[in-house]
Amino acid sequence: MTTTTIELDLFQENIKHLSTNEIGNFIAITSRNRVIISGAETPLEPGVDILMARIIDEEKILIVLDRPTSIENALIIDYTGKPFVKFNIGTSINDIKINGKKIIVSYFDEGVLQGDKPDCDALAVFNLNGKQVFGFNSSNLQDQLIDCYCVANLGNGKIVFNGYGNFSLQELDVGTFNLVSYEIPSACRGAQSVSAKADNIVFHSTYKDKTSFLVWNLHSGELSQISSEFKNAQPTENGCFYQVYKKSFIIINPLEF
Repeated sequence: MTTTTIELDLFQENIKHLSTNEIGNFIAITSRNRVIISGAETPLEPGVDILMARIIDEEKILIVLDRPTSIENALIIDYTGKPFVKFNIGTSINDIKINGKKIIVSYFDEGVLQGDKPDCDALAVFNLNGKQVFGFNSSNLQDQLIDCYCVANLGNGKIVFNGYGNFSLQELDVGTFNLVSYEIPSACRGAQSVSAKADNIVFHSTYKDKTSFLVWNLHSGELSQISSEFKNAQPTENGCFYQVYKKSFIIINPLEF
């Protein structure tokens, strides 16, 4: 396992929220509500309360507003802060992934059980116009999720996800919306984080083990364990994870030795 620590140049503020890819390209929201993007000279100060943010591509950013009572609580903006689209992304958000021109959102059980779209779908897919184009629960009435624990980009326009109520690993093609289910090893149940690299699905923080990384090969079925001391590691791309501190974050690569 290898780790890389990245320090942010912060003085009288801390990191409120951060997401990163496996090589350290990040977007961070600070306690002063500034948006800091790796490689950008000037932070954005949009003047609104922000809950979380994701980099979509070299031109666009997704920000989720901290407005639980607002219907349209998500914005797609450019790197100067100019808005393109405003839409309802839900309120009980667990995680957000970007896959090409699709935005994938997973939701906690309180949103799913409340029964309002898009949260009630457990996992929803939006296009870059802010339109919901897929919902797991509404598309699978016999195979419901109560809580979508984790989601990861698999590559080739596909994602994987799982959660409570259905302990299968779901593979979704975000272009065709075809679904394939895999029965996961019992040791991987309840994982709060997942990342994927090639055919290896890496789980972290399961029901039985809160610190180890469990590597499961989709095709061979082989399962291996990598011990660690990290708790609540957040997933990013290509089998990697990260952990955020007040003014820095650590990228964790359990598959590299």
